[in-house]
Amino acid sequence: MNDFVIDQGFDAYTDEDHAVWRTLFERQSKLLPGRAAPEFVDGLKALGVAADGIPDFEALSDILEAATGWRIVAVAGLVPDDVFFRHLANRRFPVTNWIRQRAQLDYLQEPDVFHDCFGHVPMLFNPVFADYMAAYGRGQTQAWRHRGPALLARLYW
Repeated sequence: MNDFVIDQGFDAYTDEDHAVWRTLFERQSKLLPGRAAPEFVDGLKALGVAADGIPDFEALSDILEAATGWRIVAVAGLVPDDVFFRHLANRRFPVTNWIRQRAQLDYLQEPDVFHDCFGHVPMLFNPVFADYMAAYGRGQTQAWRHRGPALLARLYW
């Protein structure tokens, strides 16, 4: 069964890729005070997600796994709903391995590595949220009995 996992290709990121990450990180970080939950900010700090560049998924996974049992898996883009939920159920969070171009700083149709790592992964450091996300992934089996995982996917999105 295809799980859509690929190698992150960390060494293939260019200086420009890391510069785009820095720009996005600095812009979004300024918006956090007074808006982001303390658990999110704590997760961001504990994981070491910072402006200095795109995180290495292995290093990020090692920290995350020690805290809540989760790992990051690289994918090339959006994965089918059943694959996404299967990953969640097994405490694996799919993170896109590519980063947007500078011309796409303000809008992107599909999630990139910044969206996933900065926007989603920090909450997985919180044990309560981490357990909830794994249970959410397991909930897909119940969803099949009704109208399928599309309803769970809609809720997630």
